[in-house]
Amino acid sequence: MSLPQSPARRRVTPSSEALRKARQPGVTSKDAANVADVLLRAPAKARRHAFKHDMGGRERAYVMREVERATGSMYGLWADTPSGFIEDVLGESIWGKQREIVDAVPFHKRVAVPAGFGVGKTWIAGRLVAWAGSVNAPGTMVIVTTATRFRQVRNQLWPHIRKTVARAGLPGYCDTTQWKMPDQWGNDVLVAYGFTAPDNDEAAMQGIHGTPKLLIVVDEAGGIARMIGAGTNNLLTGDARMLAIGNPAMDDPRSWFETLCEEGDDPEEPSTVTIPIATFDSPAITRERVPFCNDCPDGVPRHSLAIHLPDQDWVDRTLREYGEDHPYVIAKVHAKFPKGGGGLAIPVTWVEDAQNNDDPTGPGWHRICDLGLEGETAKHTVKEGAWVRLGVDVAADGGDEFTIYRVVGDAVEMRHASSGTANDNQVKVAEKVLEEIRAAQRLADALKSPHPVRVKVDKNGIGHGATSMLEVWADNGTHQAQIVGVMVSESPSQDDPGAVMRPYRKRDEMWLATRALLQPDPSTGTGRLRLRVDRQAGIQLSTPKLGSNTAGYSIIESKKTMKARGMKSPDRAEAALLALYEPDPINRRRRRGLLN
Repeated sequence: MSLPQSPARRRVTPSSEALRKARQPGVTSKDAANVADVLLRAPAKARRHAFKHDMGGRERAYVMREVERATGSMYGLWADTPSGFIEDVLGESIWGKQREIVDAVPFHKRVAVPAGFGVGKTWIAGRLVAWAGSVNAPGTMVIVTTATRFRQVRNQLWPHIRKTVARAGLPGYCDTTQWKMPDQWGNDVLVAYGFTAPDNDEAAMQGIHGTPKLLIVVDEAGGIARMIGAGTNNLLTGDARMLAIGNPAMDDPRSWFETLCEEGDDPEEPSTVTIPIATFDSPAITRERVPFCNDCPDGVPRHSLAIHLPDQDWVDRTLREYGEDHPYVIAKVHAKFPKGGGGLAIPVTWVEDAQNNDDPTGPGWHRICDLGLEGETAKHTVKEGAWVRLGVDVAADGGDEFTIYRVVGDAVEMRHASSGTANDNQVKVAEKVLEEIRAAQRLADALKSPHPVRVKVDKNGIGHGATSMLEVWADNGTHQAQIVGVMVSESPSQDDPGAVMRPYRKRDEMWLATRALLQPDPSTGTGRLRLRVDRQAGIQLSTPKLGSNTAGYSIIESKKTMKARGMKSPDRAEAALLALYEPDPINRRRRRGLLN
């Protein structure tokens, strides 16, 4: 994978007569070596045309055998044209931006690709790995793939690599995160592998460069820690290349990836190039003429490649849900880096990480749907003895949404959401909450939880009446849950003058408490919650902005201000926050309700 010269700079350019002879039909083993030599020295476009259109299958086999003798790989004809390899060898379709990205890799040391949502970034990274592993002789190159977390390496990039190697019949075999193939002596050598490094491990990227050539593929590059990203530079010596591709970081100002992308825009850094690929570049939006999709299984009707890419409807919906200035839109629609992280109370990536956190398994863990409880269909796991809690956000004066969320241990899920005039009736609201209390109690009993079910209700508006009814029902034995009315406009339950963030009101306290639970632990890279919530709740959790008042208290953007800039009231998010929020000691006796 030596840095190729552009065709215009080749010292030896095959003459038109040589190419004409190479294109003659009936090439045999006798003159295949000469044809292979001519093709290897030809410009990529002419080489591909001659190979594809002027030779039969038998002639191609002879030529590829001679190419293998000359280069160490039967796919050496495509060493400087990854897009040609994807189309000619893999038989797959790509579009303009994808072609620009992969064909930049042989000619630049670093290729940075800030990418929008759904534009096939991981797909194209997987095909680039297949190209690099195939066009180089086994043992002469190693390909290293990495990402923010190992599950991203294992579950996102490597399924593409495994499928590509198997379906195209490329040499060697793949396991979960390794690709091996036999060398000229029949020994299996490692061609590619995936790994991740702890964010603070300065030595993690050392000792990788053990072959003449190296390709580093950094997927989900927006989340790569500065120390790890900086470590890649020590590897890019000699014949080494790197593709860094991912969504721009939404909550990490001056991230390593942002710095790399800026470097690629600097004309004084010719070895680095930045190729942004925004969602607006999708052929489904630009109407770029693209080939038919060749990636879908046999039996699927022929269709344009554009069907698999975001369209204008997706963009319009995203703009409506998040707003033009939201970091999610800036990063995943425009493929740009939000400045200052957007000032959000809860960064988008923290929410996404909590949504993607794996469900624990093993002794004591059960899927809710396997417990045999009526109406319980959730598939995430919960632990025996877990604490079951509910959060209830009652629609103010019947407007907005009436929502109920449930927390079981560390897992948060939606149980109810409704809007309309029915929410004006506090009796019906209280009866719906009672229904969810009984379901929560059945779940707590099935899990042998020693804790009483606890219900936190927003007492504003008609929520005050609903709270009173639930407390009365607790007194007369209709249910056994603890009812906690929360007046979000009151002063916070606790105030630490030495805290970095001091909430001004209880609503601020709720948001900051959940922020702390979602904030990734430096030692594990993950927060303490699993969000098994709906799309709207995920959006709402990352919508309010975080600010401060003149007294230095932290304040969360008000619902009124959010609505003024076109955002919905975060009713679903605040029900989830209420479920998690604990304003009072759990075992303190209250005026009403069952207390332990």
